[in-house]
Amino acid sequence: MPHSHRSTVRPAHKRRLGWGLSVLAGVAVLLLVAWWWALPAYIDHRLSQMLTERSGRQVTIDDVTLTPWRHQVTLDGLRIAGQADTPVFASRRVVATLDWHSLFDAGWRFERVDLTSPRLQLIWRAGGEWNLARLFGGGGGGGSAPLRIDRLTVSDGRLDWINRRPDAPLTLSLKNLDLEARHYDNSDDRPFALQGQADWRGGTLKGTGEMGFSPWTLDIDLDADQVPLTALSGYLAHVVRAEPSSGALDARIRLRSGRASDAGTQVNGQGGIEGLEMHDPDTDQPVARVERLAVEGLTFASARPALTAERVSLEAPWLDVTIDERLDTNLDLWQPPQQTGAGGGSGMHVAIGTLAIERGAVAFTDRHLPRPFALDFAELNGEWRQIGAEQASAAQLTLEGQVAEGSPLRIDGTFDPLGDALNGNLNLHFEHLDLETLAPYLREFGGYAVERGQATLDLDYRLEQGRLRARNHLVLHRLELGKEVDASATDLPLKTLVGVLKSEDGTIELDIPMRLPLDDPGAVDFGSVAGQAIREALENLVSSPLETLSEVVGDGADPAADGEDRGNGTADGSDQGDEAQREGPALYERARTRQ
Repeated sequence: MPHSHRSTVRPAHKRRLGWGLSVLAGVAVLLLVAWWWALPAYIDHRLSQMLTERSGRQVTIDDVTLTPWRHQVTLDGLRIAGQADTPVFASRRVVATLDWHSLFDAGWRFERVDLTSPRLQLIWRAGGEWNLARLFGGGGGGGSAPLRIDRLTVSDGRLDWINRRPDAPLTLSLKNLDLEARHYDNSDDRPFALQGQADWRGGTLKGTGEMGFSPWTLDIDLDADQVPLTALSGYLAHVVRAEPSSGALDARIRLRSGRASDAGTQVNGQGGIEGLEMHDPDTDQPVARVERLAVEGLTFASARPALTAERVSLEAPWLDVTIDERLDTNLDLWQPPQQTGAGGGSGMHVAIGTLAIERGAVAFTDRHLPRPFALDFAELNGEWRQIGAEQASAAQLTLEGQVAEGSPLRIDGTFDPLGDALNGNLNLHFEHLDLETLAPYLREFGGYAVERGQATLDLDYRLEQGRLRARNHLVLHRLELGKEVDASATDLPLKTLVGVLKSEDGTIELDIPMRLPLDDPGAVDFGSVAGQAIREALENLVSSPLETLSEVVGDGADPAADGEDRGNGTADGSDQGDEAQREGPALYERARTRQ
């Protein structure tokens, strides 16, 4: 009987134990279910709080789901608010492989984060700081929770890089961005590695290197392929006034900034532009074209602004040079625009080791004349060395080509267009230039139409502190003048003087000195300059064959008598020379008043 009683007690005890364990298991399951149900909300709250604290902006997440057997958290509709309706960061979907210890630690650690169709606005503020440096940077003194991501991938992303430091903000947009970053840790000041590629206005940009937010560090190699130059219009506007209307950029550069550079932002590399065309922003007319522009040894540093290149090669360049009605030129399109508040010496230093020109052309137009003048230069080949080098022997130019319809042209000397003051010494040589080409100038200064003739010119220009000194040697071949078109152009009997000045082979040689202040070219009376050259030529002529001028002015003197008078002079002809010096001015005035 006692044995039977013990047998009855044991099953009851086992049943109570089983029920207890079942209840505990049920409670555990309920707690687990409740915890699993509440965990997405917990992750949503904790991530939103962390991102809000670090970015200083409102953060929203549309939905959070868990995949426990994969340790994955999926965030749909993640947004970090920006200005107006545009978030500074948004991603359609974020899939993160979570280290579960992060649920109980102060910070977050993700083995992998995959972003689908994210959009990031990276803004460089006027004060020099980044808008999201606090989010991606280190904890600093604020005690922020650490964030570590072993691997981050981006697919079909978009990056808007906005620079608000200039007066007018500049934006560079990269679309279809695919990127991979490794070993990001905001508690470590070491940069993280990244590589990726994106579509840039129809071209492709690839990059690989290192980046860090706190302290700011950037060291990346960039490869641009067929990127439209118009994508850089905003930045080019700080270098030249002319704007690109076409051109495709290929470049291989290294970009360094922050802790990776000791000279501010640095750029080193090489590249080329195919099919470049620049236009005047005021008239929208083309002012330059080049089939290909190649740059070697490019270096830029922002700390002490400097842009240098070892070699720049231009294939088939074309340049428009225009003098307007006020004697202003369009060459100021190739200078930086005026900067508000900039000091006199605050500009960027620009230097080019060698500028090589192949098959170049220049279209020259002078509109300040009553009849506009146009002249084309073609087949220009040569080199310009040490431009902007700030050396005494710098900026040496050698250039050969053709003018108008095949007349040879040669230019050599020194001239630095990038120097602080206009200084240089240039010699320009033109051969057999058809005078009909120069007809507008001859009509302006000579007053007569040109029937035919050619000119050979040696133009020796000296620039000293912005003032031009010129000694121009002009040889006219077979010059024939037509009817008078402007009686007020000169007070000289030009047709008569042409006959006087011609040599036996039909040439006329003139030396024309000139001084010109380049800041006020309108102060020079070119008619007076030409007239003075003719006067000097006449005086030289009068000092030797006096009888020739006598015949021209028609004074009725007997050449034989003149010969006898000259025979009474001394054997060395000194009396003849003295007589010429005395009578030259009078004969000139007589010639001037005859027509």
